Amino acid sequence: MLTLLNDWISLHTLIWLLPVAFFLHDGEEIVVVERWIRPRKHTLPPLMQRALNWDKSITVQFATAVALIGSLICLGTDIAATAVEDGGKLGPVFVGMVAVMLLDGIKHVGLSLGKRSYTVGAVTAALVEIPYASYTLYRFYEADLVESAALWLGIGIVLPLVFLLIGIGFTLGRWISPYRRPVAGPGRRL
Repeated sequence: MLTLLNDWISLHTLIWLLPVAFFLHDGEEIVVVERWIRPRKHTLPPLMQRALNWDKSITVQFATAVALIGSLICLGTDIAATAVEDGGKLGPVFVGMVAVMLLDGIKHVGLSLGKRSYTVGAVTAALVEIPYASYTLYRFYEADLVESAALWLGIGIVLPLVFLLIGIGFTLGRWISPYRRPVAGPGRRL
């Protein structure tokens, strides 16, 4: 099976599948985040409760962070694809992005299993993130495009960078996000 995949998917294509996998996964999160997170507001960690403006669209706030991270993933992917085309090795940042995607997928699946219910992003984590990142890291090692030191350095760079970008994205999202319309309920007039 791996031989068939190795023959069918070029390294160049595999590199460019990173933004595709990212946007598929985060697309699932964007679609369901508002409906999933609002009823669970008080069960979230305090930092997450403070990071969002609950009077505004959570979807827009989240999508802003996704757009920021996705833009940098596309830039890193272009740099990595050019390096491989020129016969070089992959840099630690790109390898770190793939490894952090794998860790994110494991986190999502682990949370769903731990809670014994669906959590935001669990479906594409299991069907896209984990298979893509696992296979991609395998192929990079097989092609001698990466070394273990670069992998660990990349994780050390990318993981804190992702948290920083999420914070910046949520902050920007709070600024641009529209206020929610009040919902009519018993005894409420709009």
